[in-house]
Amino acid sequence: MNESNNKLKLEAQAAIHDPGRSALRRYALLTTGGTSLWTLFVHELVTGLLSGCPGALGIWLRRKLYRRLFAAAGRELIIGRNVTIRGFARIRVGDRVVLDDNSVVDARGAGASITLGDEALVGRNSIVRCRGESLTIGDGTDIGCNCIVATDSRLAIGKDVLVAAYTYIAAGGNHNYADKTVPIRKQGFTSRGGVTIGDDVWIGSHTAILDGVTIGRGAVIGAHSLVNKDLPEWAIAYGCPARVERLR
Repeated sequence: MNESNNKLKLEAQAAIHDPGRSALRRYALLTTGGTSLWTLFVHELVTGLLSGCPGALGIWLRRKLYRRLFAAAGRELIIGRNVTIRGFARIRVGDRVVLDDNSVVDARGAGASITLGDEALVGRNSIVRCRGESLTIGDGTDIGCNCIVATDSRLAIGKDVLVAAYTYIAAGGNHNYADKTVPIRKQGFTSRGGVTIGDDVWIGSHTAILDGVTIGRGAVIGAHSLVNKDLPEWAIAYGCPARVERLR
């Protein structure tokens, strides 16, 4: 991560905790990405009334009204119950995107953006979070339940990727800790280049993919693996750390 991006993240954290702003405006910054109280009012009205609305009626109402809050939203959007969305104005979703019950989509910080391609699915209880440059999930990609997909720099997941339950994909978040006189949380981050996952990859459950990794198209990663190095196209890999056993 370059110095300017690191500075942006520290400034974003400071803004949220800025004692010079009222608690209401700090809450607005966290939830909508800005300090406009009118935008916050609309956000709270729509999400407060509709977030827990059950059944087909709730899905229909959220489809009609939530889409007006996004930077861009395609057709036939499905948002389940109790979905948390932060930074609507920095999130773009394509056609037939599904956000299942209790999932979180969080775009936080001035430089953050999240894009979900057509027919992408974020499973129940999963978290998709961007606090840095960009997070993209390609067309037809399925993020299983109870996953964490998070970046403080850049994270790109291709098309038709299968991410099984309880997977952790972390691009960035490598805290600096060299200065013992400064709390670690205030020393910023170091990026190893983000994470890139090619098209048609299958990632087994309970897998961890760390910053700086590129996974080639068509790779298969076994369950409970730790991926801390690049994997080539068509690889079948597993283990801790993951090793290529053969090619498809």
